[in-house]
Amino acid sequence: MARTDILTELETDHRVIEALFNSIHRTRLEDVRREDLLEEVATALARHSAAEEEYLYPAVREQLAEGDTFVEKEHGGQERLTAMLRGLESSTVYEPGFDARVRALEREVGQHVRHEERDVFPMLRHACPLEMLRRLGEQVREGRHGSLRGPAGES
Repeated sequence: MARTDILTELETDHRVIEALFNSIHRTRLEDVRREDLLEEVATALARHSAAEEEYLYPAVREQLAEGDTFVEKEHGGQERLTAMLRGLESSTVYEPGFDARVRALEREVGQHVRHEERDVFPMLRHACPLEMLRRLGEQVREGRHGSLRGPAGES
């Protein structure tokens, strides 16, 4: 498997989350599988946010002049996403407004993705040594692999 850097890892997360939203939209409005897909979105977002908190944000703070400002802004966005997800967790596809709330969540995630990929990632790619980005990518992969194994390294 080719070893990628942290930015490529996070961009891959973005594509997975976008694909999940597309699956939700292709599923009939009253189909309860939409709730399962939304749960997958929540899981993917949680995994992605954890990688950002642990690996991306420290690099942004260290390497970019405006890094602290960016990270603080992102924390606000994470809080909005969390609140939106909580509101959807207690909902069903049969409730009025479910689809509108899913679309609002998708818009919020889309803003996050565009900001990172258009603004932050290019600046970080320019400011950070490639080896550092690759090492962070490896740490993200190792962290995710470890989280899949369960307690005490059990599979």
